[in-house]
Amino acid sequence: MSQNPQSLPTIDAKMKSNLLLFLVVVLVACLAGVSSDIYIPSIPAIADGLKTTIEEVQWTLAIFMVGLSISQLVYGPISDGVGRRHPLIIGLLIITAGSLVCFFAPSIEVLLLGRFIQGLGAGAGASLWRAIFRDSFDGPQLAKYGGYLSIAIPFIVPAAPTLGGYLQTYFGWRSSFLFLILYALTTILIVFIFFKETSIHHHKERLSRKFIAYAFGQLLSSRVFMGYTICTFLSYGAFFAWFTAGPVLLIKIVGISPVEFGWITLLGGGGSMILAGLVNGKMVVKHGTHFMLRMGWALMFMAGGLMLALKFIYGINTAVIVAPMILFYFGSTLLWPSIFAGAFASFNKIAGYAGSLYSFMQLGGGAVVSALVSYLPETDQVPLASLFMMCSALSWIVFELVVISRKR
Repeated sequence: MSQNPQSLPTIDAKMKSNLLLFLVVVLVACLAGVSSDIYIPSIPAIADGLKTTIEEVQWTLAIFMVGLSISQLVYGPISDGVGRRHPLIIGLLIITAGSLVCFFAPSIEVLLLGRFIQGLGAGAGASLWRAIFRDSFDGPQLAKYGGYLSIAIPFIVPAAPTLGGYLQTYFGWRSSFLFLILYALTTILIVFIFFKETSIHHHKERLSRKFIAYAFGQLLSSRVFMGYTICTFLSYGAFFAWFTAGPVLLIKIVGISPVEFGWITLLGGGGSMILAGLVNGKMVVKHGTHFMLRMGWALMFMAGGLMLALKFIYGINTAVIVAPMILFYFGSTLLWPSIFAGAFASFNKIAGYAGSLYSFMQLGGGAVVSALVSYLPETDQVPLASLFMMCSALSWIVFELVVISRKR
């Protein structure tokens, strides 16, 4: 049977449109992670440059996560009311402004302000990319581009510290914020030119006080939803603790270079995340989400225990810190798909609100634990190992007592 030549341009146009939309989703989805992590290898240099302590520079991670988590409660509901495009553009403009403040910061106080503004803007991408993706693809296309996305994000975000390490080495710490300015401006340009509104279900009635109270009331009263979100609060908090403590341990204490730290994060952390994603895809169908969650928490706890044991056997060096970190990354990556699926199972009709509260709790965990880490002594890996063990154990306990006991 001969193919109708007139159908080819339509197919090509559709494929081109999907690829452009996929590019927008990747840029938006990775913006918060890149903004959070790119300057991590520069933490000791920032402390020296601004004549402050490392502990105060570590607070720039926590304050970014505070802005990021708070903004989740705004962008998600607004997008259900007015659509995705306008809140996304506003968020991109805000993160550009925050990056400018960071780039010109003359003191740690101004840098903290800039990081908070960055977090408020980055929340748009973190909150909206899943909704945009779900709006745009379904059926086989959803699976196809979802597979591409599961490879792109675990590669791009862990690559940020590697890029930041090179920028620090050759251009200084401010160059990381210059990169973020260019990243945000490029994304704004692409969104303006190529991105059209993807939501067809948004309505201003969803922004009424009555509907907001109803939606959040449903979520807060759900023992299963809140149980899962507490689990992600604790687990992501431990995951994010690495970005606060890791640079100090490896760059300042052990003495590796910022570039080496970046490559360790990319190859060790990013590689283990991709491998865990592949393992999860194979095993979750056979064993179910509850098995994968328990396996993830067990590996995270073992990683903390291994890091603690190696400290007393070999002291402190790159290998005894990085090897447990890789195991921890692997275990934590097994959690996210199953926690997300369990939390959202019963809330399809208020997915925007559910996504906002879920992200608020997840990122809030990063803010709280990273702030805690900044107060802990970091002469060795014992505090980090203890946090790995404590947070994973508490998450597992909450899951068994709150989520599972409710279902029995």
